[in-house]
Order: sequence, then structure tokens, then C-alpha cells
Amino acid sequence: LNDCTKPEAFSRLVFAFCFFHAVCQDRRKFGAIGWNTPYNFTPEDLSTNRRQLKYFLDNYNEIPYQVLRFLGAKINYGGRVTDKKDKVLIECMVEIFICESVVQEGPEYKFSPGGLFYVPAASSQEEFLQYLRSLPITTP
Repeated sequence: LNDCTKPEAFSRLVFAFCFFHAVCQDRRKFGAIGWNTPYNFTPEDLSTNRRQLKYFLDNYNEIPYQVLRFLGAKINYGGRVTDKKDKVLIECMVEIFICESVVQEGPEYKFSPGGLFYVPAASSQEEFLQYLRSLPITTP
């Protein structure tokens, strides 16, 4: 997490991409209510987002959130998405996770209205894992 020129932004956005990936995967278990068409998202989709994120953070002064969202929602994950409504859904989802508020506000920015899900104030992989282990297995 520290192999980037902007380690805090990198770690927060990697975590956000991981959460986005988890939500994409989890929606599959709900069948047609989760995605109108079943998609086979892979760990490589997430790895590609991570590599692209690192490249942009290392090579640009400003974080190109719009570019990161486009790559995530329309290319890396979205390249598989064929249903028109699913395309809208994945674009809306990525906006929640990949945004300036994740970096600027950190734990104060919530992924969910209930406030349970957010990027923790963590600086190591172990601290991120501690937060994840503290989450409930199922949500109310």
C-alpha cells in the first residue's frame, strides 16, 4: 500500500475499489434482482483497477476520478456488462466508491446510508483487515 507516490490516496482508493468489487460479486447471489444478466467478474478486474490507479497517482498531480470511474464502470468491469440497466447500475455504484470524498474525508465518508461501511483510518493491510473482521457477516 505504500509503493505509490500518494500512499494515503492510494490505500483509500484501493480499499474503495475492493469494496466496489465485493458489491459487484455479492449482487450475483440475488439473481435477476442483483444483475439482470449474470456476469463473471474476476480478481483480475480488481487487479487491473489497482494497477491503473497506481499509474495515475504516480504520474499525475490531480487524481482523475472521472477517468478511474470510466475505466472501472465501462472498461474493466463494464466491458462484460451487456444489459442497459446493469450498465446504469454499475456506473452509479462506482460513483459511490471512487470519488474525492473517499480521499478527502476518509472514515467520515460513508458508503452506505446507515454509516456501517466506510474506508477506515488505516495505514497497513493488517489495520484494513481488522476493520473488515469487525463487520457483521450479514447486515440488518
